Amino acid sequence: MKKGQSSRTAEAAAALRAQHYLFAQDPIFADAYAFEMTSKAWKTLLKLPLLNQLLNSLPLNRSLGLLTAQVVGRSRYAEDHLKQAIQKGIDQYVLVGAGLDSFALRLAQQYPALKIFEIDHPDTQRLKIQKLKQLDNIPANVEFVAIDFEKEALGEVLARSGYAQDRPAFYSWLGTTHYLQPETTLGTLKSIADFTAAQSEVVLDYSIDFNGLHGIEKIGAQLVAQFTQILREPLMGQFNSAHLHQQVRHMGFEVLEDASGDDLSQRYFHARADQIQHTRATHMLHLVLKPENK
Repeated sequence: MKKGQSSRTAEAAAALRAQHYLFAQDPIFADAYAFEMTSKAWKTLLKLPLLNQLLNSLPLNRSLGLLTAQVVGRSRYAEDHLKQAIQKGIDQYVLVGAGLDSFALRLAQQYPALKIFEIDHPDTQRLKIQKLKQLDNIPANVEFVAIDFEKEALGEVLARSGYAQDRPAFYSWLGTTHYLQPETTLGTLKSIADFTAAQSEVVLDYSIDFNGLHGIEKIGAQLVAQFTQILREPLMGQFNSAHLHQQVRHMGFEVLEDASGDDLSQRYFHARADQIQHTRATHMLHLVLKPENK
């Protein structure tokens, strides 16, 4: 991400959420604010009827739809598990690399006892706060905490906020690890493990090694890599699942689930008329911090 400029991939993700919400039948993830959260250029494209008919055609749903499904699928997965965590009594929600996620507008007031911490680069966060204020009042239970992931530890910045270190929290970390060096991702997870209370949960998405992909999946991953390169936010982080599991267990986490692209397609995109499927290029990882490690 270029210094002084908000994340372009965050804008693209908001545009994909908007396109899915506005034009898909039975949206997997309903984000009514995504259109307003994205940039003017994306809004212009989303207003073109012929383009959106093309984007929702079956041939493109089977190819470009892989990216749309990845974006809406990860948000649905994270918020499904967040709701379960709230039912278990967790009352802190940390959005790591919050981007242009609209939870603060969609659901913050529905959960007034939930303290929400949005963690992101200051340039992206500045744009985000501006957009939120234009759309609505920012709920009182939302706090913004700026971070430079390559230079600061997550625990250090949360310690400067109203975060309660003695209570468990739910961490959602979406659409970010792909653009970080693997050691940065592992360092952030270690910071969470060292800082947060036992029974805290983490949901994140991560890229697998593209060399293990075939056919349209491999071509799609290569095109996405080229697209993010154009946006000056190159893909850097890929993991071998078994090695990643070993690393997070050593930190004190238990792996509750590692959902593959096929798992997510079966769970959320089975037998859809539009035939969109989740890409095999990314997984969803659900972790919990074990009590014996605290």
